Amino acid sequence: MRTDPDAVLLGASLAFAGAALLGSVVAIRDQLPGEPLGVGIPLSVTAGLLAGWGAAVAAPWPMPVAAVTTAAMTRRREPSARPGAVCAAIGLGCIVGTFIEPVSRRPRSWSPATRLAISANLSASAALVGAGAWHWAAARRRHRDLIAA
Repeated sequence: MRTDPDAVLLGASLAFAGAALLGSVVAIRDQLPGEPLGVGIPLSVTAGLLAGWGAAVAAPWPMPVAAVTTAAMTRRREPSARPGAVCAAIGLGCIVGTFIEPVSRRPRSWSPATRLAISANLSASAALVGAGAWHWAAARRRHRDLIAA
């Protein structure tokens, strides 16, 4: 049985969206605003999330929306390496974003929910990077095989 790279990419993007949702709930509950590299905005955590800024433990909503949309579109298109590359880049961006948040460098301040949100965020982001890279490589192989045939 072969695993379908499109389905794996979609599953990883849905897990990423779920982690972002979990992080958003935790950020609102624990009042953890997004402050990448110490830069904040004068909005409440809820308003910042709705505006697409994100939060200390949640990716900005455009990232999971873009990942899920990109992965879902792979089922309707010719094989392309682009969706895998886009999703891998989003996952890498989220990993970097997590590490540049001040709360990530203060583990003693984490509630159990914050610890769960950060762990889920990093795990889902890593899965998105891996699925994206695998999808990218598989699409390039399929494209090469079509040209050779």
